[in-house]
Amino acid sequence: MASKCIQLEGLGTWDALRERVLATSTAADLQKELELRSTGNGLPHTDCDLRLFGRQESDVRVTLYRDRAAWCPYCQKVWLLLEEKRIPYKVHKINMRSYGDKPEWFLKKIPSGLLPVIEIDGQMITESLRIMQLFEHTYKLEGAPA
Repeated sequence: MASKCIQLEGLGTWDALRERVLATSTAADLQKELELRSTGNGLPHTDCDLRLFGRQESDVRVTLYRDRAAWCPYCQKVWLLLEEKRIPYKVHKINMRSYGDKPEWFLKKIPSGLLPVIEIDGQMITESLRIMQLFEHTYKLEGAPA
């Protein structure tokens, strides 16, 4: 244990360590990814609130209401299909019941509180299979023959 303390002593303060980390190429790459993510572009990530796939925010017709922890398999399969079909969408993260109460505004829209939910053109749709069928019928796979 003493050897670990000796190694850490040479690093200085937490602020100094942070500056050293931020000066690396990895930190620069991560910062670029955060900037892309904030504009609805970049790689998919559980922290994304908007995905545009090179389109404008005005093109977004779909809002996905999914679990905040990103471990619900029903939410994940809807999320994967949105990504596969490159459908622009917004995300609202909602607590699973095991992580706390659902917001009142959400329960007013969906009294059962079940996830996932999509809102498309103002219409709320529940049940992951129904949502995926809607996407299959509404959106063709990008690059697929018409």
